[in-house]
Amino acid sequence: MPVLYTNGKRGYAEQIRLMFHEAGIKFDEKVVDEADFAKTGKLIFNKLPMLDWDGFTLCESAAILEHVAVKADEQGSGRGNTYLGGNEDERSLARSLAYGANQLRRQLYEQYLDMGPKQNQSAFTQTTLPAWLSHLNKLAVTTESDDLGLGPGVNFTFGDVAMFDALDQVVTVFGESVLADYRELKAYFDRCATRPRFRMFLANRPERATSAQ
Repeated sequence: MPVLYTNGKRGYAEQIRLMFHEAGIKFDEKVVDEADFAKTGKLIFNKLPMLDWDGFTLCESAAILEHVAVKADEQGSGRGNTYLGGNEDERSLARSLAYGANQLRRQLYEQYLDMGPKQNQSAFTQTTLPAWLSHLNKLAVTTESDDLGLGPGVNFTFGDVAMFDALDQVVTVFGESVLADYRELKAYFDRCATRPRFRMFLANRPERATSAQ
């Protein structure tokens, strides 16, 4: 059984939990102290989360997401959908969404979790976040009515899982009204939230603090 090592908070690990639930793959989560776990020499790059799947270990949340998608597609977990995308264009877009989602999280965390010189909440709410939402809304506009994911392509990919979770964390901070001016993006977000396994995960997940890990 795959084991996901986390600090027990939402952070970058939440998208991986969501990916496992979306794919219907059972996993074990072990909550560890990052500094102590790094001393064991098992933690690649000294940063959580980390996945151990039958002895194969992997860090970096975007890479972990894609690996889970590979396993899910091998098992046919998508029920007609492929989480890697139907071709290399879709897979490349999924990677782009996953890395972009992490960048959005990072900027959100810098403003609301990490007290430091980069903190400028006014600039974030007035410039940075609207720019993100505008760009994502343009991607949502290109989504056809029968598409499952964000942008061109017809599959719901690991990139969609990543981007939904990033938007969900934004909504947690600002409320759903933050998406009100972005009609297509709001429709995409709502469509994701009503996916059966997403809905079950969101309804039953425990309260977790948000962290920049």
